[in-house]
Amino acid sequence: MLFLLQSELPGGWVGPTMAISLAIIALAFVVIAAAAALTARQAASEMKQLAHVIDGLRTDLAPALSAVALVSGEGHKLASMVGAETEEIVRTSRRFREGLTDRINRLDAVYEVLGEEVEETALDLAVTLRSIRSGVGWFGMLRRLLSGGRRR
Repeated sequence: MLFLLQSELPGGWVGPTMAISLAIIALAFVVIAAAAALTARQAASEMKQLAHVIDGLRTDLAPALSAVALVSGEGHKLASMVGAETEEIVRTSRRFREGLTDRINRLDAVYEVLGEEVEETALDLAVTLRSIRSGVGWFGMLRRLLSGGRRR
């Protein structure tokens, strides 16, 4: 029975050990809370500094952004003007090319007609020359017959 009585009673060291461990855990939570509060205060300070810097950037960048917007608008106007001029150049080039093609086609037709005329003229000339040669031959024979075979 003594054994049973001893086993039911906790040892003398358990109570103080639990108290010490609870104190250490509580102290750890206090340290964690203090570190969190310190970090939060430092973060708040950094946020305020960052807010001041951002406000300064806004005031500094506002004129630059408006200038960029103005330049962008001018660039858009310039791009549309260049686009319109390019379209006009393309239209003019197309009209010029079409006119040139028409003139080349007409010139080709003129060359064909001219070639036919030159060919016909050359044939007429050849026929005329042949008839003149043959006519001169007959004329010469007739003259010799009439003159009695004498030559001048």
